[in-house]
Amino acid sequence: MIGVLTEVGRRISGRWLTAVLLPGLLLVATGAVARALGHAHAVDVDRLVALADDAGRDLSARPARLVVTAVLALVAAGLAGTAAPGIGRLVQRGWLRERFLTGELITRTRWSRRSRALTAASRAGVPVVAAYLPQRPTWLADRVRLLRARVRAQYHVDAALVWPRLWLLLGEDARQPITDARARYGEAVALVGWAVLYLLLGVGWWPALLIGAGTLLTAWWRAREAMAELAELVEAAIDLRLRDLADALGLPVAGPELTAAEGRALDDRLGKAGPG
Repeated sequence: MIGVLTEVGRRISGRWLTAVLLPGLLLVATGAVARALGHAHAVDVDRLVALADDAGRDLSARPARLVVTAVLALVAAGLAGTAAPGIGRLVQRGWLRERFLTGELITRTRWSRRSRALTAASRAGVPVVAAYLPQRPTWLADRVRLLRARVRAQYHVDAALVWPRLWLLLGEDARQPITDARARYGEAVALVGWAVLYLLLGVGWWPALLIGAGTLLTAWWRAREAMAELAELVEAAIDLRLRDLADALGLPVAGPELTAAEGRALDDRLGKAGPG
């Protein structure tokens, strides 16, 4: 049995092992504890030790069951590790929405980020730029929107149209920090999926709710940090290389920055607006 597991371990990539299998095995172990203890004996360590001893003796006496149990645990861990990123992406679709079912209520209340931003601007005596105010239900959604709003205001182009083409002009050194930030954001999204799985285990074992809640808060914080860095890097790349993109498309920029007419011309070219 040990030889088989060793051979399997050699063939598993390090990233898959650390990102999928090991977290999956931890979830499976937590699920086993949840089933053994339940709510009634949630923190009964003595009961858990006794059950583990019984299970160990049973598996030692029946090697076939040990093999089957180990295989099932690996399969369950792999399935959980595959499902977690997908669940995270589903949650991400929700937190990047323009609005929730509550419409604008969540952004217009006294405690919303928009209201707090208006209050802070009023106290500081600074003018308010309406396009830069929070308008989405979550901070992450607003950070994405703010990137597009800032690029539109400065260069009169749509960042969503500019970015894929500009990415092709960047060198490897310029791409690497952006790739790293995007990877950290993806890892945070996957962590959200793990949090959801732990919260589901909490239906039968309340400590899993605490684990899930802590994991979810960690994932949200990491996602915020990664998104802030990613948006800043993307905006910086546009600031530095937008002129190169215009030149590559045969739309050279005359002055130090794109004028409104030049920006609209570039936007029309990228959006395939056609002549006229």
